[in-house]
Amino acid sequence: MPTYGEKLVAELVKSLDRKKYYGIQEPTITGIKKISAYRNPDFVIVGVSLGVIILEVKDWVKLRGYDKGKVEIERRDGTIVAEDNPLKIAREYALNLSDRFKQLDDLIYMHRGQKKLKFPWMYAVAFPNIEQKIIQKFVDQGVWDEGSILAKEQLTEAKFERALHNIPSAWKLDHLISPSTREVIRAVLDPTIIISDIDGQPLGVETAPQTIIIQEPLKSRNPKQPTLLPIELLNENARTLAESTSVRLVRGVAGSGKSLVLARRAQYLAEQYPDLQILVLAFNSDLTADLERRISTSPNLKVTNFHKICSRIMGKKWRSPQKIEGWLNNRLPDFIEQNQLTTEFVADEIEWRKELKIYDNDEYLEIEREGRGSSLRRAKRAIINTIFDQYINYQEAENTFDWSDVPFLALAELENEHPLKHAYDVILIDEGQDFAPSWISVVRHLLKPGGNLFICDDPTQTLFRSFSWRSKGVEVSGYTRVLRVPFRCTREITLAAHSLISSDKNLSSSEEITEPDLTSYELISGEIPKAIKYHDIYQEVKFVEQNALNMVKSGIPANQPSYAIISDW
Repeated sequence: MPTYGEKLVAELVKSLDRKKYYGIQEPTITGIKKISAYRNPDFVIVGVSLGVIILEVKDWVKLRGYDKGKVEIERRDGTIVAEDNPLKIAREYALNLSDRFKQLDDLIYMHRGQKKLKFPWMYAVAFPNIEQKIIQKFVDQGVWDEGSILAKEQLTEAKFERALHNIPSAWKLDHLISPSTREVIRAVLDPTIIISDIDGQPLGVETAPQTIIIQEPLKSRNPKQPTLLPIELLNENARTLAESTSVRLVRGVAGSGKSLVLARRAQYLAEQYPDLQILVLAFNSDLTADLERRISTSPNLKVTNFHKICSRIMGKKWRSPQKIEGWLNNRLPDFIEQNQLTTEFVADEIEWRKELKIYDNDEYLEIEREGRGSSLRRAKRAIINTIFDQYINYQEAENTFDWSDVPFLALAELENEHPLKHAYDVILIDEGQDFAPSWISVVRHLLKPGGNLFICDDPTQTLFRSFSWRSKGVEVSGYTRVLRVPFRCTREITLAAHSLISSDKNLSSSEEITEPDLTSYELISGEIPKAIKYHDIYQEVKFVEQNALNMVKSGIPANQPSYAIISDW
């Protein structure tokens, strides 16, 4: 059980500015070569302008003297004992942690031919029950250095930060510790945040903003056990916000770790809330397979794609849906080409009309059409009407349905007291921008009243850009977290992709678009992206496939960003 002093210091570290400090309680120092008992310091605090501080906490109530390296203390029951000098203990922790840091090249720089850590480290002891005037007597006797002991008066919110700055240090920083260096330090203190590939090779580190999202407490729920969150992540504001919401939207640029966050969030919830039923939904089978590789099997957690859950809902009524584009190619290819349309464009328009239940042709002629990226005049809409009528008549005659009909058929089953109605306490959605309003309606029927909905999205990649989350029936205002750093993409690819977004009238005018952060972290660089124009999507796909194959054959790992291909067809 934590002592009074440990609880006090934990609260003080929590009160520090999270942009300036990171703290963790009782981390385990691993990977050090020498055998040592000093592996679990009470606290390690990282100050971006200070360095790394090891803080030992002692709840002693009375100091009597110092002799032969021992501190004589009087306990509450009056007994007198000799204890090891706590400052020397803190120093042992600091030396072990420093040795661990020095094993990592990312934390080292060369100074006058010698390897040095990029940041200073220091150590101190906190005495929550002993006054400064008593401590000063020991300082005057040369037992402890000035500033190395934090007395009762300094362990307050008003004075704690200043006390940290006064701890003796071999040297002082003249710049802030970079975010990249901070994340490596965090990985040493908490190895669980290291991200590995399917072969167990480390790829990077879960960042502090990602950890906050992953380990947020659920609304009106208590975890199975006290979490091992770094104490700086447990401030009162974050906890209150999490407990007062049932929706969380995580918005991020490409490569910012949205799927990673979702996978780790699902794993965390499954472990901490074993009584809850959790569903993870993705857009297609490939995304589902990727999530299944990231998430460990758990009896209370199901990972699937949207249409598979719909097939479960429909049961014996399920059969493979028809593709609208396939029907158009078989029945009306010449008519569509003569009217200067494409089967893909027409199929998208039919899906859009079905999504909004616009079966009346006159209504379609007049309704405002947004999100297409190109104008759709009345004459073209009249042609779409002709095609739409033929297609709907065909469906009715053949008693068939397509993929856009599936969510509505699933909804009809759920509304008829289906066993899966309100079956899940938590639903997590990856690539939520690709979920149409009808899909979200299915999700809402699957979710229990008062349940928790967690969504990751990137509006720049949406298939349904004309639908906001509010139009989908989900209020995300005030419940959104944003990931801006494109860790997985090169700087050049990100700049090229965002320039396309900025030049797109529909996308650039949206308040949902996230600006990438290219300065806070040390991002990888690569070749300048190539812009290649194709008028035929099939030739474009063939070109991309061949180039990807050539790069893999040349020895470039399949998961390594190389260059982007920008098309205009």
